[in-house]
Amino acid sequence: MSHQYSETLSPLSISTTCFIPSSPGFPSADTYMTFGSLSAGAHIASFDRFGPPKCQTSAKIWPGTFITFALSTEQLAQEYPDGSEIHRRIREYKPGRYLGLVTSSFAQSSDEDGSIVEDIIVHFVSTDTPQPSVVSDHFMPIFPISTSVPMDTSVLSTSILFPWVDRKQWTTFGVRLRICQRNTSGLVFELCHEDFERFEDKAGEDYCRLQNLDAFLGDEDKERLARLLVAPFALPAEIWLDIRNQLDIKDPPSFVEDIDFLESIVAGGMPRDN
Repeated sequence: MSHQYSETLSPLSISTTCFIPSSPGFPSADTYMTFGSLSAGAHIASFDRFGPPKCQTSAKIWPGTFITFALSTEQLAQEYPDGSEIHRRIREYKPGRYLGLVTSSFAQSSDEDGSIVEDIIVHFVSTDTPQPSVVSDHFMPIFPISTSVPMDTSVLSTSILFPWVDRKQWTTFGVRLRICQRNTSGLVFELCHEDFERFEDKAGEDYCRLQNLDAFLGDEDKERLARLLVAPFALPAEIWLDIRNQLDIKDPPSFVEDIDFLESIVAGGMPRDN
């Protein structure tokens, strides 16, 4: 497959500018917007302190690629003394695994040792539509689907038949990840180029609509949506390029629960059993 997508990603910033697609490449991350009083930085700040990943590879993950991913508890634990209670609890926690579409990526040299650090923005794939109802249409179905859809619905297709049925590609909610461990594969599932452009167009429309939703949301819904917006910093993650035969793929709200659980460990609380 010939890749023509954007390779660069500016550091995320809080912006009130609408997300405007710039085909043929996905826009840089600083064009992502927040809406009303919502903050894209709702994820806990203590995770914005980890150093460069210990394991690095030079292979680039292209926008338009589907991956599965999980928070890297190994990388997070390295920020605390070996043998400490926090270190042990973080290492013992088993975070969920999630499915998503890489929509932007960039690599930069680490100031510490010159290694290459790669960050990616991933938009969630889910079995459910985003909630609450005011954002429930912020998705595109991925083929194959088991039921009929309205004729005006834009269905996304992959270069190799997608191994999951009835999945929904979310357009406005995702996460920024720093790749700490990469599980490669000779079989990679990518959106067809025209479909990636259609995703860009739909995402651009949906991001622009977000700024008008503040008046229609209660505080609880604002908090829920803020936690699912792309944060202004990356979280350490392990990723898998072969998305087949991945058991127990969780839906996006569980990702926020993973973060809350790990934050409770860092804060010295008594987290619930996993």
